[in-house]
Amino acid sequence: MNFLYFIFGTIIFLMIVADIIKTAFSSNGGGKLTEWVSLGIWHVFFTAAGKKANSKLLEYAGPTVLVSILLVWVIGMWFGFFIMLLSDIDSVINSTTKANTDTWEKLYYAGFTLSTLGVGDYIPSNNFWRVFTNIAAYSGLVFITTSITYFVPVLSAVALKSKLSLYINSMGKSPQQILLNSWNGKDFNSFIDNVSDLCQMLIHHTMNHHSYPVIHYFHKSTIDLAFAPAFVMLDEVHHLLSNVIKDDISIDTLKMKMLKTTLDQHLEMLQKSYLNDESAIEVTPHLTQLLKEKEDYFKKAEDYKYCDNKLEKRRKLLTLMLEKTGWSWEAIHNNID
Repeated sequence: MNFLYFIFGTIIFLMIVADIIKTAFSSNGGGKLTEWVSLGIWHVFFTAAGKKANSKLLEYAGPTVLVSILLVWVIGMWFGFFIMLLSDIDSVINSTTKANTDTWEKLYYAGFTLSTLGVGDYIPSNNFWRVFTNIAAYSGLVFITTSITYFVPVLSAVALKSKLSLYINSMGKSPQQILLNSWNGKDFNSFIDNVSDLCQMLIHHTMNHHSYPVIHYFHKSTIDLAFAPAFVMLDEVHHLLSNVIKDDISIDTLKMKMLKTTLDQHLEMLQKSYLNDESAIEVTPHLTQLLKEKEDYFKKAEDYKYCDNKLEKRRKLLTLMLEKTGWSWEAIHNNID
């Protein structure tokens, strides 16, 4: 037996199994192999689309990532078991002639064992390989089935992501328009009343993001369904209400704190996983520079200019978040009618 081949195949097999377990069963991110495959495919699609968010090509990135992860897992387990079989020329024999198998026949045997087809034209030659065949068959049954069922919650999480984006956009097409639509002459209760639902959906999406990181690569080319601009717009509304609105206008402090905490948690998760150690190419505009009209409920300009410096670091992160999905600040502050 060639122990080098056997050890190498075992390492590959165990690495794939570990990646499946980390990705499919963990609530704290995917396996390293899954992350590399996902990011690599996204970069290919993003570059091919000219880094334009409205490109229809980007809508195929997420499904391609999901299918590619499944293929990498299946091929990885198959290849690992195949290399183990190659370590011993007598590992698999023909069930009729009892002759040793060649390389292609071992590859075929490894494949139908993992798929649990049980064709029977080739069999393990001794008890050692019978045990390994059983381990491979059970592994294929459990982990390949798990890989396929992983699709279902991922697609549900993607649907929630689009639902949240549509919910935010239904209130207005820009931060100022959301405020304008919710202003009743005294306060912004029309918006504040929706904060609990928004927080619940955003918390759910953040938890989904931890459990199924692959949803980050599901992209919508229409802005009403796109998550990045919707999130940034909601963050802008929060900062307008916190810094620009006149002090005598009553705002529910508890709900504002809930919204801030929820937004902070999601942005922190993105910063750790996707926005780390990078700088945006686009110049980050100050919040006050983007206010196209001075509404009656705004403070005087000199009374809220201070918030630009306070929000500078956060807004650079938001710029990077938009940029890495092909959007820009123009998509956020584009309409106040």
